[in-house]
Amino acid sequence: MLTPTTLLLLSPLLYLLSLVFRTALHRLRVRSLGCSPVAIYPHKDPILGLDLFRDTLRAINTHTLLPLWDARFKRYGNTHYTLTLGKWVLMTNEPENVKVILGTKMAEWPIDGPRLHASVPVLGRKSVFTTNGAQWREARGMIRPSFVRDQVADLHCFAKHVGNFLNAIPKDGSTFDMQELLLSMTMDSSTDFLLGYSTNSLLEPSPEAKQFLEDFEYTSREAAKKSRLGTLLHWLPNGEFQATVTRVREYVRAYIRKSQAEKTDKKERDYVFLHEILKSGADEEHAIDQVLSVIIAGRDTTAAAMTACFYYLARNPEVVQKLRKEILDVEDEMPTWEQLKNMRYLNMVIKEGLRLFPPASTNSRAPVKDTVLPRGGGPDGKQPILVPKGQVVRWSLYSLHRRKDIWGEDAHEFRPERWDENLRVGWEYIPFSGGPRICLGQQFALTQIEYALFKFFRIFKSIEPRDDDGPLLLRTNLTVTFAKGCLVSATPDSNV
Repeated sequence: MLTPTTLLLLSPLLYLLSLVFRTALHRLRVRSLGCSPVAIYPHKDPILGLDLFRDTLRAINTHTLLPLWDARFKRYGNTHYTLTLGKWVLMTNEPENVKVILGTKMAEWPIDGPRLHASVPVLGRKSVFTTNGAQWREARGMIRPSFVRDQVADLHCFAKHVGNFLNAIPKDGSTFDMQELLLSMTMDSSTDFLLGYSTNSLLEPSPEAKQFLEDFEYTSREAAKKSRLGTLLHWLPNGEFQATVTRVREYVRAYIRKSQAEKTDKKERDYVFLHEILKSGADEEHAIDQVLSVIIAGRDTTAAAMTACFYYLARNPEVVQKLRKEILDVEDEMPTWEQLKNMRYLNMVIKEGLRLFPPASTNSRAPVKDTVLPRGGGPDGKQPILVPKGQVVRWSLYSLHRRKDIWGEDAHEFRPERWDENLRVGWEYIPFSGGPRICLGQQFALTQIEYALFKFFRIFKSIEPRDDDGPLLLRTNLTVTFAKGCLVSATPDSNV
């Protein structure tokens, strides 16, 4: 009879035998389905993958995670396996695989795993970003009416906050952080649209609003870290994180109760997202879940996309000249929604900014049953592959949007004109995701970006970079931001 000590000594051997047995069964099933094997990252630690875990943690702390992944895709293939804390992750950069996961077989790929575990504490269990099936359809149906054209095309809410943004920009050519102003502006416009009360962070924010802004940034950062470093971190105690999540949700709860208590008072806007959610019969927690979800979708992604556009425009004065000409050709100071949509070069600039800097740059899913993806197997990486039930699959839009075989040799360059060259892309370009879960706030974000760029270049004739010439460092929270900000200066047009 084996003693407990003997069993303990044998456990590593038993684990290895189990691993070999499971691997052999997997290979047999791969062959039976006509699939091909997938490349594997050459780990120094093939048991837990601590070598890659350390590299990933270092990259997160130095804000180089996305370029690190991009380099791995180039070296090990557009689809390959990596091991993190004993869990295999399938990394893929193939549009056809993403199409299957988000589109044609979405039901087989629900939101689950590390992403779900990281998001639920912040966004709640009824958020449109943390639900599947009927519950997700209900949440999405609740949000959809807020983003119909009549609401998105109303520029008056944007106008007030864009005006505050423009007033905050130094007119003497001194350096300022464009990202900081844009994050403040989009938080102000998002809370105005969602709650009926703006945080007014560009003006005189209340102490509660300041605390909410700090807490919101912290929870986003910590949730992203939990998502990328594996489920183990989800179970480790983190009192500060829990306390911060509570404050964030209590801030929104206060406005829900204020809205319910002041139903007859005039709000800052006639249409308010929160009012519509409450009219639908949603309880308090449900309403908080949806409000926080839309803040992330409407504030963080919009600010990130705008920051990217300004970052690249500051480095491409010839693009600014062409863009200003198109903007100044419009006679109206207050453009209509239709006028913004018809400005061809403006929209090419925005598309190119979103290509190089997709705000939600990474995502992941795990199938509910054994399934097949069309690309990633064999020596050329073009054969179908078997993906076992529960296997986490992660992709990077940062890398997908930079593939030279799709975008050309200048894929890493900012060149809006590429969109005027009969460029035909489908799942190769998905800055707002794709399939049934495509971002509902896409037009809300694009309209705000269009309007902000339009008004900025009516006033300022040029924008110049004021940061160093080093590599672009990107902080990967739930969305991506510039780790060192976006330092620029702007020169007003003396003729305006």
